[in-house]
Amino acid sequence: MSTQAILVHQFGGPEVLELQSVPLPQAAPGRAVVRIDYAGINFVDLYQREGRYPGITLPWRLGLEGAGELVEAAPGAEFNVGDRVAFTTGVQGAYASHLAVPLEHLVRVPDALSLRDAAATLEHGLTAAMLLDDVARLPAGEPVLVHAAAGGVGGWLVQWLIARGHPVFGTVSSDAKADWLRGLGAVPLLTSSDWVSAARGVAVVFDSVGRSTFAGSLEALRMGGHLILFGAASGQPEPVDVLSLQKKSLTLTRPVLPHFLPDAAKRRARAATVFEAVLSGAVQLRIHAEFPLADVAGAHDLLASRATQGKLLLKP
Repeated sequence: MSTQAILVHQFGGPEVLELQSVPLPQAAPGRAVVRIDYAGINFVDLYQREGRYPGITLPWRLGLEGAGELVEAAPGAEFNVGDRVAFTTGVQGAYASHLAVPLEHLVRVPDALSLRDAAATLEHGLTAAMLLDDVARLPAGEPVLVHAAAGGVGGWLVQWLIARGHPVFGTVSSDAKADWLRGLGAVPLLTSSDWVSAARGVAVVFDSVGRSTFAGSLEALRMGGHLILFGAASGQPEPVDVLSLQKKSLTLTRPVLPHFLPDAAKRRARAATVFEAVLSGAVQLRIHAEFPLADVAGAHDLLASRATQGKLLLKP
């Protein structure tokens, strides 16, 4: 028996994404087979497709986030057939109709949450929780700047920061995105404007854009400010002269989510927090579009265009 999956046989643009039949995965000790209802699309998928990361061996199966129903488990597994589960970070190959997932990476999806919403929640929500609670550690009331503020992680950050009482500036690329931010209570700054001057004096900058915003992010920070670089949608910044940071005693961090999810217990506790944020209405979940596996190239093109407001999903 076989299943459908997206593979990359050579690095490049969306045209290298191939839909293929692959052997149906089997359960084994420590692994269970999940029938994937929805897979999340993330910028890291584009970076892997382009070959930006070392250690990727071809052919490569894309996708690190998904949600679905457990359809096969080895005897003694802590999950049962029929359980609704989700996974992200540390799993590879979610652009598929079935995947064998390590049990330690599975989290149960609450009954009140759809699998569609679970797939749109986990990676962005866990990343935002990590940035806020493990990395930034912001005192109450401090002003912040969020780049790509109407995007996936950016939207989570803005909503949680406002709920915690922080004045928030957010860069966006369109008037429609600015209107959404304004409705939340944030101050929108168009990327075509002088956003550095408008946001000058913030305590923390959350930067997922990279090369095109990096210098301005450093300039906008106040004395003792903290730049958190967690993505590179516009490319990697130029190497930093660490002595340049001493002009304002700045700190610079490049966190990676898996380092802050060291075991299953931490992963499941954090997942419960982000699921509850959606169920309680504290975070307004936004899904921009769904694509079939066969149109994954179109999904990658759309994400790269930065024209999205919210999550992109694949529907195997």
